[in-house]
Amino acid sequence: MTGENGNNSNNGNNINSDNKTRSDNTTGRATAGTSREGDQILLEPTRSGEMTLRWQGRLLHSSVAPRREARRLAERILQDTPDALVILGIGLGYHLEELRLQAPSLPVALVEPSQELLDLAISHTGQTWWDRYGPDLVTTPDALEDITLHLNRWGAYNPALVVLQGVARNCPREEQHLKEALLRYRKRREVNRNTLRRFGRLWVRNTLRNLACSAGAGGTWPGIDGLAGLAPGVPAIVCGAGPSLDTILSDLAVLQEQCLIIAVDTALKVLQREGIHPHCAVVADPQYWNTRHLDNLPSRERTLVVAEPATHPRVFRLWDGPGALAASLFPLGAFIDHRLGRTRKLGAGGSVATSAWDLARLMGAREIYLAGIDLGFPGSRTHCRGSFFEERLILRGSRLEPAEQGLYRYLHGAQAAPVPAARGGTIPSDARMEVYRNWFSEQNQRYPEITTRLLTPESSAIEGTGLACPKELAAGLSLTLPPEKAPLWKDPARALRALPPSRNLPRREAPREILRNLEERLTRIHRIAREGEALCRTLKGLEELAPEELARLDEVDQLLASCSDRELAGFLAARGLEEAAARTPSSPREAVAQAEEIYQAIAGACAYHQDLLARYSPKEHPSSDSASG
Repeated sequence: MTGENGNNSNNGNNINSDNKTRSDNTTGRATAGTSREGDQILLEPTRSGEMTLRWQGRLLHSSVAPRREARRLAERILQDTPDALVILGIGLGYHLEELRLQAPSLPVALVEPSQELLDLAISHTGQTWWDRYGPDLVTTPDALEDITLHLNRWGAYNPALVVLQGVARNCPREEQHLKEALLRYRKRREVNRNTLRRFGRLWVRNTLRNLACSAGAGGTWPGIDGLAGLAPGVPAIVCGAGPSLDTILSDLAVLQEQCLIIAVDTALKVLQREGIHPHCAVVADPQYWNTRHLDNLPSRERTLVVAEPATHPRVFRLWDGPGALAASLFPLGAFIDHRLGRTRKLGAGGSVATSAWDLARLMGAREIYLAGIDLGFPGSRTHCRGSFFEERLILRGSRLEPAEQGLYRYLHGAQAAPVPAARGGTIPSDARMEVYRNWFSEQNQRYPEITTRLLTPESSAIEGTGLACPKELAAGLSLTLPPEKAPLWKDPARALRALPPSRNLPRREAPREILRNLEERLTRIHRIAREGEALCRTLKGLEELAPEELARLDEVDQLLASCSDRELAGFLAARGLEEAAARTPSSPREAVAQAEEIYQAIAGACAYHQDLLARYSPKEHPSSDSASG
């Protein structure tokens, strides 16, 4: 096992640099691989004079010309234009070297199943080779969450898996697990990409509108930093509005005195009607219809709403109870959060239920129970009785088109397919909810100190998540918190109010100043992008493109790269940037056309932000710097 500095090799080489490290410093987990009992490793010469490697009786490289074999492998892999490479097994590094030579800009992660093989590769290739061709990450088959973490950081959408034939035959289980992990990653990225295309502009519009007009997003709501560790050791129950919630409401009425109850917005009204008052409710959806879950609530003062800056503005107008804001996951929100002093974020797996789970973790729960988080359609239903969506479906029904027909269309449109249920058998679910199940499963691996269980056996099964009986839970609970701590988690809003001002509302700029600063940053990015567009039009009109003319595009790119907040525009321009970058130009003119598309995408994103800034200008909202409710 290597330490966090990654200094561990048989020949004393130090494989540790800014982007070539043998350990994942973000998790502190060793990533150098483990030896297998009875490893048989032999170096053998080949006909070409190069060395090959035999492991467990199988050759990892060609016995004739390993470098030529690696070159062909690299060419075949790169035909699919991947944006990252994941390699299972390094061997003697021929394939890694060829991939680096042919695609030097692609990030590379190495999953090494054998410590001895890794040490041999380091010894055989030497420090100079590792400095030039070494991977950006080295990890093990039992730490695949490291791969997901780094692929996200690299912004990869289409990572390619590279496996030597000999490694695949010796490590079939590791290869299968890696394939499954990459498949889950691709599905999640695809869902995230589609979500961004659908809601990206809405997130931006809501964020700017909330900053200019809403007291909550404008900064009068505190951040969630003060909630960290508020309920150490207290069991938490995350409640969703799945159909199975109907079966557990009577048990939740008892458990609310002993457990931290966190509801997603869709379940809040249903719970309150049954006399269950969640300590916290998480609201994160940017759409209007999701705000309707907060209509006509019996009580507001006993529940702390935890929202996100891109939540629909109606939430902040409607909710007159206590509230807190998590920091944003998006570039525009992060720009604003930094100036308002909000730092603590909630994890997001695509569903508000995942954010609610992460809030329970943040508050100190080590046992988290899921109730009504079905991630499927038990009984071919979508929501519990009394939820807004179910009532809306019934109200819209008619004699010729009853509610059941609308439900059928929804399930058919979702392309529901059977998945395992927690109690056995199957329930219908869809691909979107598979992403959420994978997220929960990954949290089980990422936080082994936290135990997550389902309280509703009708829900879909989640890998690593067991079942618990609510009645047995109620009978066996015994809190060991100090007496003075117990009341705090039962009233998180009071706990936030009790914090010193420096923690409750840290340094903050006025919304007017933030909007002005944002306008300045966007204006600069927009101007550079327009200059790039104009230059491309000029170059397209030339009969011949000299190298010095093309070099002017590099100057524009360097100006854009110097803008520290360029992600503000890149967030909405992502689709255009991806489509342009997906094509490899075969001539200088194609390169100019590609650059023009990129500049147009950036300029269009800037223009959209600027139009919104003009619409929500403080001049039209003279009270925007103060709480307007």
